[in-house]
Amino acid sequence: MQLFTHQNAPSLFWKIALLPVFIGTILTLPANTAQAQDAPRTDLPGGIMEKPYLIGETGRVSVGGYMDMEFEWNEGGKSTFDQHRFIPFITGHVSDRVTVSAEIEFEHGGQVGSDNSEGEIKLEYAVMDFEMSSAFAFRGGVILSPLGSFNLLHDSPLNDLTARPVVSRQLIPSTLSESGMGFFGDTALGEEGALSYQAYFVNGFNEDIITSDGQLRIRNGRGSQKKDNNQDKALTARLGYSPTLGTNIGLSVHTGKYDNTDEHRLTISALDGKVVFGPLEIQGEMAAIQADMDKNINPTTAEKQFGGYAQANYHILHDTLLRGSVVTLVVRGDWVDYDTDLAGDAEEGFTFGANFRPTEETVFKFDYNLSQATPVLGEKEDAKGRFFFSFATYF
Repeated sequence: MQLFTHQNAPSLFWKIALLPVFIGTILTLPANTAQAQDAPRTDLPGGIMEKPYLIGETGRVSVGGYMDMEFEWNEGGKSTFDQHRFIPFITGHVSDRVTVSAEIEFEHGGQVGSDNSEGEIKLEYAVMDFEMSSAFAFRGGVILSPLGSFNLLHDSPLNDLTARPVVSRQLIPSTLSESGMGFFGDTALGEEGALSYQAYFVNGFNEDIITSDGQLRIRNGRGSQKKDNNQDKALTARLGYSPTLGTNIGLSVHTGKYDNTDEHRLTISALDGKVVFGPLEIQGEMAAIQADMDKNINPTTAEKQFGGYAQANYHILHDTLLRGSVVTLVVRGDWVDYDTDLAGDAEEGFTFGANFRPTEETVFKFDYNLSQATPVLGEKEDAKGRFFFSFATYF
């Protein structure tokens, strides 16, 4: 079923645009909306306004960030150091209600403009927030898309393994930042619960989701921050619920036309969750893709993809090695099927490791990854192994 057509687009646009207003009004009825409210506990701690560098800030502008670095060795005997990321954060408190936040990403040294450079410099997000209440706020700019929890909480110091899950790199192509605007909010539920939502209209993906050899690869088609390639605006939204601190579940969607002629739709649906049992954390994410195709042009291109990851973290040796330190044992399974209607064209992996946090903001990681690919209509290839030693820290 098409969400938008040329006939119903304007009316449906306004219905969706007014939905957050209705939700925000209902959620804020008990609150005094004449004054900006203190934000309740969110369902996903660690978001834009909860970075460690904001703790104890006293001025109008706060500056911080994070960095990570990796040593990688693979079974072919090759090894390398990779200055993977250096990410400055900037947050300006314009008034009690208006905040500007930005993140600048320097990847692989950040060098650009030379033939042998693999570096990148980009504006990962840059938003203005206008808070009418904690349950209803406007956000516009280069937005971190609320597609799954990992895209929102992708900072290296937050995560217990070096490499990101395959589903979060390919089907939900983190870091997914898009130009757009919309609404978000949080509200408390009972004594411990929290409910949050984010909903934005963005430029969306473009035709580059289809490679030159006819493969569907979502990561290649991340759209422009400057100009949409068609007249349809994509909708990206997430609804999250946390019954207790550390435990959460989220449903999210990203849907919009991706082709230049406004004829074919791409929809990504995601489910994420995390459960805590004392020192044990179990978390995961699943994503499903539905892509409309012009079979006259792309007769063999996949229309459906599916993938996910499941991870367990077990915390031990609290305050044993250093005061405030902890060791975490981690295992994760990954799988992605790039064409659910066809045998092969899949990827799976298994990662295990341990990390040491002298403080919550700094982590040293040791992990080993085994991955296997299956070509289209082919046999599963031999597993390939990679060892990582990395560190990451906020500053």
